[in-house]
Amino acid sequence: MHDHAVGVIVDGELVFASEEERWTRHKHSVREPPINALRQAFLFLKRKYGIRPKDVDAYAINWEPKLMTYTMRFKFTADTFAGLINRIRFDVLNKNNPISMGLAALGLGFTILRGDYLDLARRFVRFVVHSIGEDAPENIRIVPVPHHLAHAASAYYFGGFNDAAVIAVDGSGEFEATVVWRVRDGEFEKIVSIPTVYGSLGTLYENICAKIGYDTLEGPGKVMGLAPYGKASKYYEKLKSFVRLDDGDYPFRFFVPGRWRIKNTLSYYSKPYRFIADSVYPGEKVPWDPRGDLHPDAVDLAWAVQSVTEDVMLHLARWAREHTGEDKLGLAGGVALNAKANMAIHYSRLFNDIFIFPAANDAGTPIGAAAYVYEHVLDGKMKRQRLKTVYLGPEYSDEDVKKVVERGGWGARYVGDDVNEVVDLVTKGFVVAWFQGRAELGPRALGNRSIIADPRRRDMWGVVNRIKGREWWRPLAPSLLEEDAGKYFIEPVPHQFMILMFKYKSEMCEVVPAVCHVDQTARPQTVSKDENRTWYELIKAFKDVTGEGIILNTSFNLAGEPLVETPQDAIRSYALGGFKAIYLQGWLIQK
Repeated sequence: MHDHAVGVIVDGELVFASEEERWTRHKHSVREPPINALRQAFLFLKRKYGIRPKDVDAYAINWEPKLMTYTMRFKFTADTFAGLINRIRFDVLNKNNPISMGLAALGLGFTILRGDYLDLARRFVRFVVHSIGEDAPENIRIVPVPHHLAHAASAYYFGGFNDAAVIAVDGSGEFEATVVWRVRDGEFEKIVSIPTVYGSLGTLYENICAKIGYDTLEGPGKVMGLAPYGKASKYYEKLKSFVRLDDGDYPFRFFVPGRWRIKNTLSYYSKPYRFIADSVYPGEKVPWDPRGDLHPDAVDLAWAVQSVTEDVMLHLARWAREHTGEDKLGLAGGVALNAKANMAIHYSRLFNDIFIFPAANDAGTPIGAAAYVYEHVLDGKMKRQRLKTVYLGPEYSDEDVKKVVERGGWGARYVGDDVNEVVDLVTKGFVVAWFQGRAELGPRALGNRSIIADPRRRDMWGVVNRIKGREWWRPLAPSLLEEDAGKYFIEPVPHQFMILMFKYKSEMCEVVPAVCHVDQTARPQTVSKDENRTWYELIKAFKDVTGEGIILNTSFNLAGEPLVETPQDAIRSYALGGFKAIYLQGWLIQK
């Protein structure tokens, strides 16, 4: 249970989204139900639309308990309760005297024993409503949406499609890990479902990450960046031997000896992939320091799992194209964050249009679930426009930011939207923190919570990684003017979310070496003026000075932290980090 988030649909439009990790400051919000994110959603709705909790029609959740075994349901409910009780004590019982609290505790005990996840969700919503001084309605409508349907809905409703093939691929849902849908005019038809024990690319990747020395949530992103340092080896051949393509009714499956139950617990679902990982690399894990010299086993294992992932995803996309007959593709699920695998699909030209939901991991599923419920339960109509920005967090007024700056006693100057001084600092070799507006949804910095530097300076690759406390070999991404994408990349398309890689043109890596990985690729953000005016003007001003409409952009956070959320978070990270300056919503501060 991780990457908790809240999204809000009003009149068929996504108007707010926030991830719990931004508030607890614990990356991936493991076992942290979205108390703060829901509270912020309520405050936003009241301030922006005059909508109060009693006006909310329904709450969609991204799991369907009926699809789980009792054991899995019980564990989910118990873990959620543990996460709540550690943070809000007995307030979740919502009682005011010892007798009623005792009765409520007894009822809560039965809720946990029954694995009644929906009842616990109602209690959770009621607590958050009371925490902001509002009255909770008696009937709180909780609507469960199957996990992979929630993923699929996020890719479909925000892709701007009417008809499309949709692929949802992750570690596991209730019992399945890979699902292909045909969606026509909002009607979802499941074409194939591969159970977790047979078809979990996500769990396979996580288990190989563990062999390399990384944990399950942080590992995949790092290992994707490590893979280009490796090569084809015995590890790739061994790993590939467990893959069966077009196996019976499945487009692919992992073959492990033995009989496997399709429905069980998440720990059970991991067993086939631990077997595969142990077979590929029999040792406990590679003996290396990820911050030191590269180890041949580490990089070759990374190359192996990344290559198998690309092979399988490309085959799955081809299978989906043939079996749905659709020429547009939506992608979601944690594996859809693998920008290199997405690149393989892009360059295959199997589809005329591809949309990857920017929060493709579990943080996107509450949003997909809400969109699905809006249409299929509440009989609304989603606007189905292509999502082009994800600046969906809470708003911070200029006055709020001014108070934070003045309270800290910083020698700050107000420059407003004049970004020329920031560009001057960047071209002089400064690493600048950048904060403005509403926070981005998803794991990528897209111009509102960013760290920027000069991509022409080769040393900036190492400098920025050191400031952030990252491994030296990890790549850094660029943001560039949408109209200049064709100058730098081969066959690019507008892509605002940094989860699709492109190949550089041969001569360009020498021009912007700090944002060119060793395999001559990058996962860029294309920027247009109507999507983020100040961010666009920054890159345009950099181009006016240097001739290059591209800038180094990485997430504004220090090692092990999520993106900064509030102005206070930004000041704290700026003070602790090795930044020379920060642009804070119009204020320029230098050390």
